[in-house]
Amino acid sequence: MKFDYNKLVQKVDAYLRKKRAASRLWAVMLPESLFRPELWLWEKSSVARGAAWGTSWALAPVPMQTIFAVLSSIRTRGNIPMSVLSCCISFPGYQLVAWPLQWYAGSVLLGWLGLSSGVDMELMRSCAAAATTEGWGAAMQMLKEVNLLMLCAELLIGCAVTCAAIGAVAYSLVMLFWRKR
Repeated sequence: MKFDYNKLVQKVDAYLRKKRAASRLWAVMLPESLFRPELWLWEKSSVARGAAWGTSWALAPVPMQTIFAVLSSIRTRGNIPMSVLSCCISFPGYQLVAWPLQWYAGSVLLGWLGLSSGVDMELMRSCAAAATTEGWGAAMQMLKEVNLLMLCAELLIGCAVTCAAIGAVAYSLVMLFWRKR
């Protein structure tokens, strides 16, 4: 049996690297899968998946969107830097525009099934006007006849559909416009 010194050195080096990495605090707290090299390379399909997850989570009405985008990218082997960069499209105050549009998309979808919360765009406008002029009490009185559970369902379904659609658009745009150098 021939002794191979180079293989022994490689094994010892790999063992020592693993021990050093395990001793670092950040290595203990973060999942090992976060450091897989394919999650950090700029390849067409992984960048497209990262952009899709980042933009879809950016429009979701949840806190810590970047963490969800990174976890989704890890799960689907998407590019983590692109996922984080794509989350930056959600600027403060975007909810004032996004949530009514997402609610409207959900109300249209549930309206096709014959379900409704009783809220329409005219009621939303009058409630907003009453809240600004007379206060929240007047706006809440106008919403007495509204099915709040169905209103929440409309918003959640609208959020899911719009976030998936925006993610699909981001994925398609990256795949369409990616050029090899």
